[in-house]
Amino acid sequence: MEIALYLLTGFVLLWKGGDLLVDGADAFARSHGVPPTLAGVFILGFGTSFPELAISVLAALDGEAEIAVGNVVGSNIANVGLVLGIAAAIAVVHVNRFLARVEMPVAILASILAYVLIADGTVDRMDGFILLGGFALYCAFALGTVRHRDIDTGEPPPRRPWFDLGKAVVALATVVGGAELFKTGAVSLAEQFDVSRVVIGSTLVAVATSLPELATGIAAARARKADLVVGNVIGSNIFNLLLVLGAAGAVADQTVDPSVPQVLMPLMVGLAILPLAICWIRGRAIGRRSGVLMILIYAAFIAYSTMVAR
Repeated sequence: MEIALYLLTGFVLLWKGGDLLVDGADAFARSHGVPPTLAGVFILGFGTSFPELAISVLAALDGEAEIAVGNVVGSNIANVGLVLGIAAAIAVVHVNRFLARVEMPVAILASILAYVLIADGTVDRMDGFILLGGFALYCAFALGTVRHRDIDTGEPPPRRPWFDLGKAVVALATVVGGAELFKTGAVSLAEQFDVSRVVIGSTLVAVATSLPELATGIAAARARKADLVVGNVIGSNIFNLLLVLGAAGAVADQTVDPSVPQVLMPLMVGLAILPLAICWIRGRAIGRRSGVLMILIYAAFIAYSTMVAR
């Protein structure tokens, strides 16, 4: 009962805090004239990745490497297989040229870099600083391309800096509190049922921390805002690998379960490549069949994880 309470309370706080953070980020972007592609990748990507950042850093500090790394890898798998898959199944997702030519390849390179660094079964401080260095380079590049991206011509909301700041502080505190509670419940669940922590981290925790991406992706797909759908997923994956995994590695050296480099990382890299491959074949469009394919891949991953849970 206590474990369920931790999980439920943490889940609600992560969900609502992430939702509040995304809303604030979206309002800030539109009020300051940030292009939709950059808002989807950079602002929503960071906002929806904050639950992963909170849980992974807290888990790393507590010596729970399987939760920290499993959360990042599992979240990236869920972002493509579940979030983008469901969004594409709802409506055909047309991909902006900048996302196809820049952000998607960056996400693939970030996935390969993380795979290479984790191949030895560890995430040490040097690995963390390398990933954070990659994140800094990506941020500089993304900000440098603002003027080349499409600008949202819609009516921007009024600027309310103090209100937006207060909203961001409340959202961040909510997410951090929810992350600590959910992490505690997830670790307790793994101990009680003798389930591998990496499985818990890559499935239960990953899905919980991917809820902001899922909610944003479904809403954007229904509103036919493709830039936000793909940008949110790809941006979140870039942030997860370079910022979240980098921060987790920088705060503490970690040894990961062999299944991470042997199974999870290859699947994550494959799913990072899949959307770009579909765009090349289908002319920068991810259709419903492709969405169903992604969902089936994710369902197979969950089924496999369930079989090897112990």
